[in-house]
Parts: sequence; structure tokens; C-alpha cells
Amino acid sequence: MAYPITKFWFYPLCAIALRKIRGIGNIPKTPFIIVSNHEHLADPLYILFPILRKLDKKVHFVATPAWWFLGDRICRGWAGCIPLFDSRQAYHEAKKLVKSGEIVGIFPEGHLELKIRHSKTGAVRLAAETNTPILPIGIKSSYIPFSSTVNIGKLVYIKNCRNPGKQTGELMKSIYRLRDSPC
Repeated sequence: MAYPITKFWFYPLCAIALRKIRGIGNIPKTPFIIVSNHEHLADPLYILFPILRKLDKKVHFVATPAWWFLGDRICRGWAGCIPLFDSRQAYHEAKKLVKSGEIVGIFPEGHLELKIRHSKTGAVRLAAETNTPILPIGIKSSYIPFSSTVNIGKLVYIKNCRNPGKQTGELMKSIYRLRDSPC
């Protein structure tokens, strides 16, 4: 069982926080890379909720090292985080996980405190290099009960990576359309 403590503590909280989850049928049983917008600290939990319900698999999120004071065993081992101490190291670790059949979650816009969001191209490059599809997820996130929504899109296949900046921009536009679509 993936994340036994998360299921025990956060399942009920997510059930209260989420008003609607749409597109659970779009979650494949084969390996994929999750790409989503990032609005609140709870976003990874909102993504985990439908993934765990359908697949019961761990999602390895690329994460800034803000929580690393808890230690490598908790952050990397238990939570499955990929530390973003160095972008090359994080990319290499994510690539290794994807190739071994694991699910990797990436927020291309990065950290929550950024005022201007410039999407990083790592998710598109990773998908192209590993021939792994991207599962786009749009989150309208809130801490108010029954007000957050998760819209899961159809798989996106990146055949080549000729212009990763443009491809990432198009992917993020589709994710924002998912986020803003009515439930």
C-alpha cells in the first residue's frame, strides 16, 4: 500500500476539500508523468487523491528542498519526493524513476512564491526522452471545504522535443483550460 499514513490522515481531508474530480478514467495503468499547475501547498495531495484511489501507486514529485529538514528518509523515502537541490540531479533522478515504471509529478511553474511564472521545460524533455506520456491535471485549489476541483485531461504524447519552450507553453495553456473548465 502506497502512503499508508497519507491514506489514513489525508484521504478524509481531501474528501472534504475537493468538490469535484473529473477525468479519473483518463488515469492510465501504464507509467506516466503528471504535469499540473501549482496554486497551494495542498496541490500534491489533491493530485494524489485520485491517483491513489485508482492505482494505489506512489507519485514522486519534484520538490524544492524547503521540507528537507525532515530528513532524506521521510522526504525521499516515505513521501517519494525528488529533491530539487540541483536541476540536473533532479532531472536525472526523475528520468531514472520514469524508466523504472514509476510515476513522476512535476509542477513546471515551480515554487509557489514566484510572482511571474516561467514554466520550466523539464517535463516535456523528460517525456520525449523516455517516450512516456504526460497526464495533464488542472487544479483550482482552495483551503475552503468543498471548493477545490481537479480536472484530469487526456494523455499527451511528446513525439519530439524540437522546441521544448513552445511545447511546455502549449501544455500549460491546456492545463489552465482544464483548471478553468466548469465541473
